[in-house]
Amino acid sequence: MMGLGSIAENLIGAWQVMLGRPEGLSRIDTSLEGFWRSFAAVVLLLPFTILALLSQGPLAASAGVAPEPMTAGSLALQGIALLVDWFAFPVVFALVARPFGLGSRYVPFIVTRNWASVIIGAVVGAVHALHLVGVLPTALLPYLLIAAIAVALRFTYVVVRLTLAVAMGLALPIVILDFLISLTIWSAFDRFA
Repeated sequence: MMGLGSIAENLIGAWQVMLGRPEGLSRIDTSLEGFWRSFAAVVLLLPFTILALLSQGPLAASAGVAPEPMTAGSLALQGIALLVDWFAFPVVFALVARPFGLGSRYVPFIVTRNWASVIIGAVVGAVHALHLVGVLPTALLPYLLIAAIAVALRFTYVVVRLTLAVAMGLALPIVILDFLISLTIWSAFDRFA
C-alpha cells in the first residue's frame, strides 16, 4: 500500500521533471516496486475523468445536441476506456524501447509519465470544474481545453526528454505516439457510448 507521503513525493518529483528540473527524478520511486505502484495512480485520475464527463453535457447542449444520459453502463464504459488508455502506451512503448536503445530508461520514464499524468489530469480537470460551476462560459471551454492539451503535450515532451535523455528528433515522435494512442482509444470508446 502506498501512503500519502509517498504519493506526494512522487507527484512533487514529477512536477519538478515537468518543469525541466532533472533533480525531480530523485524524488520519484523508480524501483521495480515503484514502477508497479505508479500504475495505481490511475485511481487519482478518476475524479478528473468524472468532471470531464459531467462537463460534456452542457457542452453538447450548447451545440444543439441532446446530451447522452449518464448511466452506470456509460460510466463503466468510460472507466474501461480510462484503464485501456492508462496501460496501452506503456505496453506499446515496452515493445519499441529496446530496439531504440531505451530499454534501460523504460522504468523511470513510465513511472514519471504515470505520475505526471495525474498532474496533467488535474489541469484539464480544473478547466472542466470551472465550466461546471459557471465560471467558464461554455463557448470558451473548447479553446481552454485546446490550450490545456497544448500544455499537456509540452509537459509530456519535457518528461520524455529528461527521463529518456533523447534528442528532440526522437522525443517528438514518442509524444505524438502517446497522444495518438490515447486519441484512438477514446474515439473508439466514444463510438460505443
